[in-house]
Amino acid sequence: MVHYRRFKLSDNTAGSTLEDLCRTALDVTNSNGIKLWERAQDRLCSLNDPEGREIFLNRVADLSSAVFGEMCLTQAQDLQALLQMHAKTVQLSNLTLAEVFELNERTAPSGSKFIRGMLYWLAIGNHLFFIKTQSMTANFLSTYIKWLIGSVTSSNDFLLQAEFDKSQVGGDIGDIRSLRVSGKNSPQFAVVPSDALPRTTSVTKTVADKVVQFSQAIPIIQAILGKAGTQSLIESLGPEEYLAVDAAVKIRGKRTTNSRETISKLADDLADLTDGEVKVEGQDGTISGGDAILRTRMPFDLPHEGSHLLDFNNVADQLQEVYKRFVSDGKIDA
Repeated sequence: MVHYRRFKLSDNTAGSTLEDLCRTALDVTNSNGIKLWERAQDRLCSLNDPEGREIFLNRVADLSSAVFGEMCLTQAQDLQALLQMHAKTVQLSNLTLAEVFELNERTAPSGSKFIRGMLYWLAIGNHLFFIKTQSMTANFLSTYIKWLIGSVTSSNDFLLQAEFDKSQVGGDIGDIRSLRVSGKNSPQFAVVPSDALPRTTSVTKTVADKVVQFSQAIPIIQAILGKAGTQSLIESLGPEEYLAVDAAVKIRGKRTTNSRETISKLADDLADLTDGEVKVEGQDGTISGGDAILRTRMPFDLPHEGSHLLDFNNVADQLQEVYKRFVSDGKIDA
């Protein structure tokens, strides 16, 4: 899946595009006059988290019309489970003598790191296209770009804005009225049985690897079912049961600039959901499912059959094809 974002500096300053800023940052030389393109170790960005994760901008190329690169996510003190295919007989219990393979964990060989995620990205003007695998997210890409361009711009505070694909409904859907998110990441309001001690109510919502606690489940459910209905439902629940609410928030009345901007920001945050469905309702239509966010599927070549990597040159070509297609279809401006 190829994802699209539009780069926009938060202070609305005109001037250099994302492509220009990346190229300028990679052109910066050290005290020996060597550009960042030629200093792989200096293209490492530490996330400074407890896991010791780091992002490496590995292969990166100036394509003249774009800047293209691949990012690798690694983790310090990482272990990989290995099954050694040398069978041996062991006594597993008083009754069991079995032949097994030895299972253990190993660190990466000296001078190497296990890769926990990959991301390929292409910057053309202020258009950003990317493909992410494994544990990579758009947040990691945003963090790295902020680190990379921080040395060449006075303001590295920016937005990676998700755009709606309006072509699916034959035109502009008008003012956005509501966003509905459903699936594994939708808000869940959990209510414990009345005989549980202590009696607590907890709600968790997971978006972009962040867990937020909600402590007001009962009042929300009461607003829907009423106090008597809520109490009756709670008392009927078994020890393994809970209530899940798929909620929609709608704005009615005359729209304001602040509400439009807030809904747009929420849409951008929700764009990275991988297992949920985003439905956008507008004044003149509805966009739902995978077409809510501008993205498309593309075929990519593998270096060899069964590989978890993509062919570097093929990805560069295909992402440029996506750009041309989106421009031709009128989804983005050149």
